[in-house]
Amino acid sequence: MKTFTELFNTILTADEETSRQAAREVRKLVYSSGENEKYKCIASIIENAPAEYVKIIEGWRQENFVMTISVMYFLHNRENQPDFLFPWLFQLLQHKNGNIRHSAVRMIEHELGSLTYHIRFPGEKISRREPSPEQADRIIFGLRTNLNNLATSFWKDSYRKFKYLDRLPSGTYKSVQLILSLLDDYCSETIERQTQIESKQLHTSSLRGRQILERRKEIEQELAGMLKEIDPTSPRLRRGKEQFTLQDVKDAIYNEEDNDDMMKVVAMFDRGGDATEMEKVLELVTDAWNYFPHKVLGGISPAEKLLEYPPNHK
Repeated sequence: MKTFTELFNTILTADEETSRQAAREVRKLVYSSGENEKYKCIASIIENAPAEYVKIIEGWRQENFVMTISVMYFLHNRENQPDFLFPWLFQLLQHKNGNIRHSAVRMIEHELGSLTYHIRFPGEKISRREPSPEQADRIIFGLRTNLNNLATSFWKDSYRKFKYLDRLPSGTYKSVQLILSLLDDYCSETIERQTQIESKQLHTSSLRGRQILERRKEIEQELAGMLKEIDPTSPRLRRGKEQFTLQDVKDAIYNEEDNDDMMKVVAMFDRGGDATEMEKVLELVTDAWNYFPHKVLGGISPAEKLLEYPPNHK
């Protein structure tokens, strides 16, 4: 009997009929008795599947290849990263070939088993080969979000007349709904919990965003007021014949390039006063630095940048 490597070489290089026969032989070989070396070979083939797939031109060869991968997919060795092929599988879900889409559905549904183990069997000890509950919940929530986005992209108004999932016409939308249906059956409680958490975080971020804008306006008023108090005729403060403006401060912060740039902003307010005055200036400029936009941060402030991280981020 041929090896997996030989069979896949045939699938990828032979004529249509020979390639199809090789694909069938793989199924027999997967379920035949064998040693550990066989499974190492399978794991390697699965891991490299996306890279091999992009090289395939013929539609029938793509079908043979993907269907064969789906047969042996359950033997992949990425238990600690069950979603490692999801980007490729999402690509396959959009393929015009129904057999390829169905194969992608099977592979994603296989991962739902390990991802939802802690939900379906609460209190049971989780194997080291299974993802942690926290990791699984994150993957599940991300999977559901991406599937819903994909479903939205392929939705047609004509689908409204179909009351049952199995009556939907074959296509990406139906394939996605098949996965979502199983996902809902497995982990509706987790999805609801994650949705509540996400909604709460979104509300908190929105509220914090408004607070940042309000504080920025307050800082602008304080800076403008402090600039008006500076004697424009003082030679140590003049920039040509003009006094520093609020826009000068904003521009300096926005275009900062190194650590010394903050002190350049502080220097705009240096009237040669005492330590107490300088401390006040430094405090206000520090606030401006944290609440004003920076080009290096993509046009947002450090305070706004922090909103991109969840409360428990470390």
